[in-house]
Amino acid sequence: MPNEPKQPIENNLEGKIKELEVQNTEYLDGWKRAKADLINYKKDEAQRLEGFAKFSNEMIIMDLITVLDSFELSLSVIAETDPARKGITLIKSQLEDLLKKQGLERIQVKRGDPLDTSFEEAVGETNSAEPPGTVAEEVSGGYRLNGRVIRPVRVKISKGQS
Repeated sequence: MPNEPKQPIENNLEGKIKELEVQNTEYLDGWKRAKADLINYKKDEAQRLEGFAKFSNEMIIMDLITVLDSFELSLSVIAETDPARKGITLIKSQLEDLLKKQGLERIQVKRGDPLDTSFEEAVGETNSAEPPGTVAEEVSGGYRLNGRVIRPVRVKISKGQS
């Protein structure tokens, strides 16, 4: 009879050990999930902050684009021989270089290319030697900031020849 009490105690201990092992596994799995969630959160937050940093200066760059437009307008009316032309061209070039360092790039379009509404905006139609529905003329330049269109190229579309 002295052996009888040992059996229930051993069974009770084995049951308690199994219960604790299950609980241990649950806690470990929960900790691993929490750790993975934290890692994912850190990655998401870093991406969000990177995106914020890339585009936080978008408004000031948009304002500076209007300054570039003014330089282009002034160069279009100043004679090639005017001494002021060289200075205006130099300042415009410096501004373009500064903006390029911030991720700004001018969108290039060609006459005769089909209209691409992902980066072009049709503002009118004109008679042209180009096929109908294609770009006939660029009205104002468009720009991308870090790959995202912030101002579409404004173009006139060809109606064909009359």
